[in-house]
Amino acid sequence: MSSRRGGWKGLRFLADSMHGELSRWLRMLGYDTVYSSTADNELLNRALSEGRILLTSDKELHRRTLVKGGESILIPLKGTEDKLAAIANYLRSRHGVSHREFLKVKAVRCSLCNGPLERRTRNRWRCRDCRQEYWVGGHWRNISKTLVTVESLLASAPGNEKE
Repeated sequence: MSSRRGGWKGLRFLADSMHGELSRWLRMLGYDTVYSSTADNELLNRALSEGRILLTSDKELHRRTLVKGGESILIPLKGTEDKLAAIANYLRSRHGVSHREFLKVKAVRCSLCNGPLERRTRNRWRCRDCRQEYWVGGHWRNISKTLVTVESLLASAPGNEKE
């Protein structure tokens, strides 16, 4: 069991080349997530050296990461909601992060570059690194719909009692 049990802070991810969109979602949820299209050996070494959880759909890379003592989540190839549900279940079982906490949008990371966000006003933020602006607007309805779908998937899965 991880020493990070019971919270989302400190959990860091490394997504392989198949999961760029997933990287943006995890950043919206407050997670330090790096996206990389480098070779498998480089991904594996980086995940291990930086203490990141590797996100991949490559079964062999997933297996090699586990054999080396790293953490890896085997991600479904299709469906943002299914991908997020797989991560939510992993984090709950391995790190004690509740589904509810995982699926809470946290305006702390830039979804584009992973840089830190600074609050500008009550509902506006700007990335300190790339200067991208964020605000609460109509697009938040789409984000919320996706997250509600993930909650439904998690609630309907066998063994997932309501949190």
